[in-house]
Amino acid sequence: MVHQLLMPSQEIRTDRLLLTPLTPADIDDVHGVYSDARTWTHLPAGRHAVRASTVDLVQRKIGGRARHGLGSWAVRDATDHAFLGVGGVDMTAAGVWNLGYRLAPSAWGKGYATEIARAAVGAAHDVGPGAPITGRVLTSNPASAAALARAGLSLVWQGSTSAALPDGVERQVWADRALSRAQRAWLVANA
Repeated sequence: MVHQLLMPSQEIRTDRLLLTPLTPADIDDVHGVYSDARTWTHLPAGRHAVRASTVDLVQRKIGGRARHGLGSWAVRDATDHAFLGVGGVDMTAAGVWNLGYRLAPSAWGKGYATEIARAAVGAAHDVGPGAPITGRVLTSNPASAAALARAGLSLVWQGSTSAALPDGVERQVWADRALSRAQRAWLVANA
């Protein structure tokens, strides 16, 4: 992937994390997280049942970084470099950054999602300050919504879409600023 050689490394260190651009070398680690049913408790249909799904995901994220100057990171422990998951922002078709994170169960409950989210918001403001930063979560995942709030995003929409969800669960869209009508409509349709 020649374009990776042309991109600055964009390594970010937080107090406890090392955030580096995803590369093909990360595919097995990413698949370990994305194929683990525990990481999809809130959205079981998202689980990667085959490695090809993970290869596609990593390739899309690498391509997005090349096109937009920023994308999701491999998340590692800053001390021992153990792989913890994936997180960061990716540009959407609506022209907004989508903030997301998927962490291994061993990394849950330690505040890493907030640490990733804050680093991603800062990086997005540096790379593409004109684009809103958004996040999409399910109401059955209040910890993820809390991380978005701690990173400076606010709830802008909550409701149902045509996609099936368990009874009583709704989708949410969060943003760091006002959204255009077209951006909001795309986010709701793809929540």
